[in-house]
Amino acid sequence: MKKIYLCQKNELKEYQTRGFTVEVGDDSVDFFLLKQDGGISAYLNYCPHLGIPLNWQPDEFMSMEGTHIQCSTHGALFQLEDGYCFSGPCRGESLTKLNVEIADDDKVYLVSTGEAADNASETA
Repeated sequence: MKKIYLCQKNELKEYQTRGFTVEVGDDSVDFFLLKQDGGISAYLNYCPHLGIPLNWQPDEFMSMEGTHIQCSTHGALFQLEDGYCFSGPCRGESLTKLNVEIADDDKVYLVSTGEAADNASETA
């Protein structure tokens, strides 16, 4: 298991997203963090419909209302809790969730474990 430091938990505001690119093995993984109800989730920055980045601009992954993750290209909407697409051409598919850990000192880490890291780098 490998941990990669990303940021302090308090660097993200509620319902704020922040993009990252990290090296995993020989590949880089492009993903984003979302802070919701005090918890932090991580998803690959990869639309299941077109295989392109989701964000509008750097760190901008949310719908205008701030209630869903939205693909900037075709407007697909994804639930915050699990990345499930409920509206748009990739309806029924989901974003790829990555493992994160929040340490006792509120440092946020991406946690890669063999297969999860391999899947992330294959998709990215």
